[in-house]
Amino acid sequence: MKNHSRRDFLKLGLVATASNALAGLPSTGAAAPQNTEPTGQPMRYSCFYQFGRDAFNYYADAERGLPNDDSHIHVFSHSHASVFADPSLADYVHEAGTSFKYAPCFDLNKFTGWRSAPDDQLAAWARDFRDQVLAAGADYFGFNELPTIAGRDAQTRVKIMALLTYLNEPDPDGNQLTGIFFMTHAPSMPNNWTSAASEFWQRVDDTCTLVVAEHYHGQGFICNNSETYLSNHFFAMRDWLNNSGEPAKISIANNKFTVLHSSRYGPGPSGWQGADSTIYTLAQFQRNLSKCASVTRNRAGGFNRIAFAPLASVYTNPGVHPRIRLLINWHYNQSDDSRERLCVDAAPVNCRC
Repeated sequence: MKNHSRRDFLKLGLVATASNALAGLPSTGAAAPQNTEPTGQPMRYSCFYQFGRDAFNYYADAERGLPNDDSHIHVFSHSHASVFADPSLADYVHEAGTSFKYAPCFDLNKFTGWRSAPDDQLAAWARDFRDQVLAAGADYFGFNELPTIAGRDAQTRVKIMALLTYLNEPDPDGNQLTGIFFMTHAPSMPNNWTSAASEFWQRVDDTCTLVVAEHYHGQGFICNNSETYLSNHFFAMRDWLNNSGEPAKISIANNKFTVLHSSRYGPGPSGWQGADSTIYTLAQFQRNLSKCASVTRNRAGGFNRIAFAPLASVYTNPGVHPRIRLLINWHYNQSDDSRERLCVDAAPVNCRC
């Protein structure tokens, strides 16, 4: 996996033509960031959920894949059907370069009775998972996922806090993992929280590297709403955290909060939402993805973090991958804030679906 320079962008056609540059194309109209972005080059994170080797190959491609350098981390998270982690998949991810990380998921619903389980049972489950995934070569643990009732149910939060503590706890040799914390859509919206839950958010901040808000929306929702509306919707939770006055929440808002967009394109309806390929063309869905990425890049909390799911071919058409890797390279790998904020290829039409 090679590092991408501006020369590479020219080769890949990611830099706009001179005529576009001279035309002074405007931004796509997303809401302005609500706080100043840090100076310098922060770590840029991209995160993915449910992938296979065939999908991963698009992102690891030596010429057109994702950047592999000290400024980028690409987390590939997966829920395995019959094991906690797959050592061969971990090796496959790591072969792409040091920016590529593997995060097998602790799938909450696979642990029957977790809501009423005593603390020693929660500890046993979490430590067994931790030990197995560390042995398999995991870089992070995925926590899949914060339930829909979490914002209004304190007991749910207590159990999850305990699990996060034990998943993050060092093993006897001192090896430790931090989390990629996935949240279903309901707790990703602030109006579904009935209390400040300060202790809960402190635990999340203490144990996790990314906090991923799942926004699995359909083609109509993305294409029929304005960029300003989408921006406010995607980042409502981030703003709630940032405006709380609580250090842990502010830390999550500015360093960890990550919006996840649906990359599902296939026939018929799906819980992953995205687009129905019997109704919409791939080109139409690509513009959906481009709009989501542009909106995310133009909002505080999205300038260096973005996520997509699913990637696996059983869920989505492989035709989505070239567009997603292009979007990440355009919005998160140019070292030019003004250019990164433009719709991909500096062409606003690419974000009109």
